[in-house]
Amino acid sequence: MVKFLLLALAFGLAHAYTELEGKWVTTAIAADNVDTIEEEGPMRLYVRELICSEACSKMGVTFYVNANGQCSETTVIGYKQEDGKYRTQFEGDNRFEPVYATSENIVFTNKNVDRTGRTTNQIFVVGKGQPLTPEQYEKLEEFAKQQSIPTENIRKVLNADTCPK
Repeated sequence: MVKFLLLALAFGLAHAYTELEGKWVTTAIAADNVDTIEEEGPMRLYVRELICSEACSKMGVTFYVNANGQCSETTVIGYKQEDGKYRTQFEGDNRFEPVYATSENIVFTNKNVDRTGRTTNQIFVVGKGQPLTPEQYEKLEEFAKQQSIPTENIRKVLNADTCPK
């Protein structure tokens, strides 16, 4: 019975991670230090693709950053830590994790510590190209409050994304 439960759990996690892989676009971003996600901010990331490898112990994230009117493509690899969060380097140290996933949207939290030691807590919502529904946006506002991020710091970025799709 225990083996069956472990197998079921492993299959469930594998299925959950397969939902993460694929083509995505950033729909909304929120941060407690809102300057980091404003237009041309260093952490205003326009996600394009997520790839899991080695049983999702590594997660590749391909995204664009738009600085000085130029879109720059970047891919980072996050390495899964003991606490289940992924760690990577981009504009400092980042610890991110998917906290909610459906076939339509994935919500990530991220803690960025930049080169000066400033910590920024962020939420990234990626989707398949549709804006958030009013109900989804309301849930995002509630989640932002739980993360101590002011709701006025939520940015809908889907229509502001001018980088190559």
